[in-house]
Amino acid sequence: MYQAGYTSITNVDYSSVCVESMAERHKDCARLSWLCMDARRLAFSDGVFDVVLEKGTLDAMLVEETDPWKVSEKAARLLHQVLLEVRNDSVTFGL
Repeated sequence: MYQAGYTSITNVDYSSVCVESMAERHKDCARLSWLCMDARRLAFSDGVFDVVLEKGTLDAMLVEETDPWKVSEKAARLLHQVLLEVRNDSVTFGL
């Protein structure tokens, strides 16, 4: 995305090791930011993002589920909490 001209990108991961590694790897990309946060408690103002792309977060949260179409009540609550956070932080349509 960065190479395609989308240069103002905020990247979030739960792992500080991942955040530090990616920030170092892409230190030449001036407008990329790397933040360590829990997706259940994002520290952004409402509506701050135009678009939110999710890559692997929900898969990681469902790793212990045996059927992705019939998740446990605990997993359903977790997913609902994360999706509410993302919805509050982005300008979305139909979420």
